[in-house]
Amino acid sequence: MDEPLSLTLLYTANIAGDLALLPRLFTFLGRLKSEAGPLVLLLDLGRSCADEVWHCRETGGRSALIALDGMGYHAANVAGALDPETRDQLAEQVTMALVDERRDWLYDSPLTECGIRSTLRPRDFERRLQIVLSPADSMRIEGNALYLGAVGAGQVGAAVVDLRGAPALISASARMLPPDTPPNPSIAGMVEFVEAEARYFARQAR
Repeated sequence: MDEPLSLTLLYTANIAGDLALLPRLFTFLGRLKSEAGPLVLLLDLGRSCADEVWHCRETGGRSALIALDGMGYHAANVAGALDPETRDQLAEQVTMALVDERRDWLYDSPLTECGIRSTLRPRDFERRLQIVLSPADSMRIEGNALYLGAVGAGQVGAAVVDLRGAPALISASARMLPPDTPPNPSIAGMVEFVEAEARYFARQAR
């Protein structure tokens, strides 16, 4: 029997501006990616920043998204997080797709013919796999739409989907970041840079 043509999704949500979490999270994501198959997408389901966090406030919600881009995320839900002007400016600075109510992300996988769409609004007529990029009450597939179960800060959701024919969920889990996970030095340095940029924006605004 042939092995399934599978897609692994690793995803986060509710980081809420906790940049100090990211160097350890990056290390953990690296471990999870090493255990996955050849096709892996890294996604964020939203609330990467929070208004009460100083660097989120000073950058209009961009700080955590810039950090996620530096960590190699493929797409993030930015609905309600950025005003239109800030969103357009950030889109020119990052390689990560910024998904909201008006903009989807189409991933042209080398392993599938029809591509994979990340969206906030799944379409009944869509034949390709649609990843709904917002937290759901449970992990499930309805038609061609994959709903990802909600996770908290310090958790990584994981879903493995069989892409042969109609998409089918092979496995689903939520993994807690182990407390002894060492921080990645490069991401720690990036976080320092993002915070320095936020302080610069604060000084310019005064």
